[in-house]
Amino acid sequence: MNRPKIFHLIHMAHRALFRAADRLLADRHGITAAQNALLLYLEKNEGATMGAVATAIGLKNAATSGLVDRMESKGLIARRPSEQDRRSFELVLLSKGRAIAGESHALIHATNDHLLEGFSEAEQETIARFLETVIAKSDAYGKDTIKLAEKQSA
Repeated sequence: MNRPKIFHLIHMAHRALFRAADRLLADRHGITAAQNALLLYLEKNEGATMGAVATAIGLKNAATSGLVDRMESKGLIARRPSEQDRRSFELVLLSKGRAIAGESHALIHATNDHLLEGFSEAEQETIARFLETVIAKSDAYGKDTIKLAEKQSA
């Protein structure tokens, strides 16, 4: 039996999910999945710095700055000067952003239900365990993995 091409399948699944999320969020709220991620993060981390947001949603600082600019212009979030460091800003949700974040929870639950439809509870647990393992192994990915790949191809 040929081994499944897990890396390729995960990549394709990720792209498909985010294209679908972007379409749905654009139609309903005029935002992207990345913007929704920022809203959900701020919902739980009101007053986060740009650096904390960048780390949490997996963007570089420059990309985060552009994202924040676009969301500010839509009236979803605001920057306020940090009380601890006047050179820094904290990000806060505005009422429109808070409302979208609240509504997106239902969309996320519906998406999860749709994705897991047709799988038994045991299969769902296996899927979750597999994806958690992928995350852990990817975070630990390093020189040892590259050396192993080089040995296998030699």
